[in-house]
Amino acid sequence: MAMEQADERFWSEELGRFLPDPRAALEEALEYACCPVCRALTNVPFDYFRLLPQRWEGEPQLRETVCRAGGFCNHHTWRLSKIQALVTIATVYADTLATQLGAEGPPEPCPVCRIQRLAEASLIGCLIEWLADSSRQDEYRRAFGLCYPHLRLALARDLDPDVRQTIRQAQEEHEEWLIGLLHAYVEKNEVPARWSRSDAENRAPRWALLKTAGNEDL
Repeated sequence: MAMEQADERFWSEELGRFLPDPRAALEEALEYACCPVCRALTNVPFDYFRLLPQRWEGEPQLRETVCRAGGFCNHHTWRLSKIQALVTIATVYADTLATQLGAEGPPEPCPVCRIQRLAEASLIGCLIEWLADSSRQDEYRRAFGLCYPHLRLALARDLDPDVRQTIRQAQEEHEEWLIGLLHAYVEKNEVPARWSRSDAENRAPRWALLKTAGNEDL
């Protein structure tokens, strides 16, 4: 029981370290043309790996979580390789690999993935609270809306009917608008018509990727 409480406290502190103010993060994220939850999560993996060298020696519980997971998932392993120097990678994996000798059973989840899931839940909860306010509903309709993965997470919750309707209606409006831009982009594919594409039409293919899959490198 004590170990479970210590573990829960650790992850709560990790969430506070990398997402100290979810409301403020969402406020800022709504200004960008992408899913606000994705945008607010963008810095989590980067900050985790940026701080890893300073934390590794002085925070045994951090080391234990990484070692119990056998390192990181495929995606975050390669994010680490892009962010940190080889000496950091060697330090981390000297400890991590040593704990894997003779290990049995499945490893724990990737620590960065785990923080992201906690942050996602916190951000979606904040967004749902906002949408109970009619002025926030109007602001949300003018913004980009959620990517499909975060839309599904939001709709899976026990939502107030008005909030659920707001999310669904906004999503339909965003999709209809984006589909129109995509058709226009395709129709203007021949020279000289392609030079008449609007800025929004030129951005539409990337927006479609952000809408369906979320931000890259999360």
